[in-house]
Amino acid sequence: MISIVYTTIEENLSAEQLHAIDDRELTRRIKKMLVLELVSGMLDELSPEQMENFDAAVEGRW
Repeated sequence: MISIVYTTIEENLSAEQLHAIDDRELTRRIKKMLVLELVSGMLDELSPEQMENFDAAVEGRW
């Protein structure tokens, strides 16, 4: 997980931009990245039927 956060930050922010972000904002951004990675991993484990249900719920069809 640390490598994902590090790589994402390295690819998207310069050192100056990173230093300009206050700690609370940086924490918020890192939490969002970790949640996205966790949810993404969980979706990989769904059966086709479960995935269809998930898609329907996200699209408001469920």
